[in-house]
Amino acid sequence: MVAACVAHTGSGAWQALPEVLAALRPRFGRLPLYPAGEPGEARALASMLAQECDLLVVFGGDGTVHEVVNGLPLGPDREAPVVAVLPGGTGNDLVRGLGLPPDPVAAARVMADCRPRRLDLLDCDGRRAVNGINAGFAAAATERLSRKAKRSLGPLAYVVGGVIAAVDPPTWQARVEVDSELVEGEALAVVVVGNGGSFGGGRWLLPEADLSDGMLDVLVVPAAAFKARLGRALTRNRLPPGLPRLRGQSATLATDMPCRLDGEPAPTPSSVSVLAAVWQVLAPPAAPDAKRPSPHPVSVNENSGPFFRLILARAAQGLYRRSPAC
Repeated sequence: MVAACVAHTGSGAWQALPEVLAALRPRFGRLPLYPAGEPGEARALASMLAQECDLLVVFGGDGTVHEVVNGLPLGPDREAPVVAVLPGGTGNDLVRGLGLPPDPVAAARVMADCRPRRLDLLDCDGRRAVNGINAGFAAAATERLSRKAKRSLGPLAYVVGGVIAAVDPPTWQARVEVDSELVEGEALAVVVVGNGGSFGGGRWLLPEADLSDGMLDVLVVPAAAFKARLGRALTRNRLPPGLPRLRGQSATLATDMPCRLDGEPAPTPSSVSVLAAVWQVLAPPAAPDAKRPSPHPVSVNENSGPFFRLILARAAQGLYRRSPAC
C-alpha cells in the first residue's frame, strides 16, 4: 500500500503529530509527510498525491478535509485513494460523526481496527462539502472570533462566539426548498447537512443525519421562534424544540446569509445536492448513531456561571475580535 500524510501546519494539535505518526506506523509504515499551511495547498497536494497513493492520511480540522476532498479526482471512472481523517482542528465534527475519538493520538490508535466506508458528499454549486453548511447566525458568530480565540478555547470557541453574537443577532430573509417542501421568511440560521449532524465541535444540531444514507438534512431557525430566547438558549446549551427540519436528496437556498462550508467562508450556495457514496474513509466498524445525544443539546457544558466568566476573561485577553454588523 502506498500512503502519505497531508498535515495542516496551523493545527492546534501540531505538537502531537510525531506521536500520531508513531501510532500509525504498525499498520501503514513510515508515512511521508506533506505540510499544508496556505489556503488551497491541501487541495493541490491531494490532487497530486491521488495519482500515486492508495491511502491519504489527513491531519487537520474539517477545513483541511474540505480542501482535500475538493482536490480528489472523484467520478464513475476514477477511484480516489481511501482517506484516513485524524482530528487536528477546532471542531473536528466529521471525526465525531465517524465515531472516532476527538484526540488525535487516540484516533490514530483506533485506526488499526478501522475499515473503508463509503460516504456521501454535498455538491454546493460545484464545490464539495464534507460535513455540512452553516449559513446565517452560526456563520456570523464564527466570524466574530479571532484565530487566537479558536486555538485557545477549542470547541468552546463556537459557543462563545454564539453568545457574543446573540447580544444583537442579525436576521436575513431566507427561502429553503427541499424536495418540494418549502420554508421561507425571516430566519436567523439555516444549517444544511447531507453527512454528519455535529457542528461547532460536538453540538448535534442534526442528530438524525447520516454520513452515508444518500440524503441531506436541513434545519431552519426562524427569527420569530428563536430571537427572543437566543442568548438564554445558548447559555443553557440547547436549541428549542419544534424548529423546521427537512430531509431530501437536494435543496435550493435563496438568501444573503453569510455562509461556511465545513467551517470555511464561502458564498451561500443556491443549490445543494447529495453525491452519494463517492469517497471512502477509514471508520470504526461500529456505527456511532446509538451514542448520539437527544436532538436538542448543543454543547458539552451545562454550567452557565463559569461559562460566562470564561467569556469575560478571554475577552479581556483580546481573544474577541470585533467585526462590522452583518
